[in-house]
Amino acid sequence: MNTVRAELRKLLTLPSLRLTVLLTWTANLMVTYAYAAAESRGESIGDNAALAPLGYTQAGFLVLGVLAAASEYQEGGQIRTTLLAMPRRRHLQAAKALALAALTLPVAAATAATSTLPADGATWTPAATAYLTLTTLLGAAVAGVVRRAVPAVVLLLGLYFIAGPLLRARSAASASYLPDTAALDPSRGATASIIWTLSALTLAALSLHRRDA
Repeated sequence: MNTVRAELRKLLTLPSLRLTVLLTWTANLMVTYAYAAAESRGESIGDNAALAPLGYTQAGFLVLGVLAAASEYQEGGQIRTTLLAMPRRRHLQAAKALALAALTLPVAAATAATSTLPADGATWTPAATAYLTLTTLLGAAVAGVVRRAVPAVVLLLGLYFIAGPLLRARSAASASYLPDTAALDPSRGATASIIWTLSALTLAALSLHRRDA
């Protein structure tokens, strides 16, 4: 638990994470307001107005995860200092994931509530909170493998906002296998989100264990 607390303190000191959270909350409020205004005018906004804003603001949680993981590989090599203090790499990776989850959970809960409650979708709030937390962990895992923020962000945003929608448009059956489907329909995409996140975290742990810092 000492390692988890140390990792959590480290994350809390990163200005980029605080800025990302602020921008994500602001964007979520704006998108939620836009959807609510459209609904009040009788415009079609999809099947689930409570979850629709999260399809956009999930980008902030992907970036949050990437920045949290990639920051240690930036200039200065903080990861080397971390490994000197905690040489058991698999335990370190688990501590990093737990710390990031603890940091993300209240942010995800506030964002999910902001999106779902105005649209009378309170029943979706726990599922949306879990999805956003898993999304952050997936972003961190990809960044842990790539070790650079920009390529990791490009890869993830391309998957979530280009490849995913194109695949769903071509084949509705593919939705059950995509990591972002839960943002649109938690009952259909929850399993895929969990599997993608656990697989990415496993790959990140193997990468940390086998590669030089």
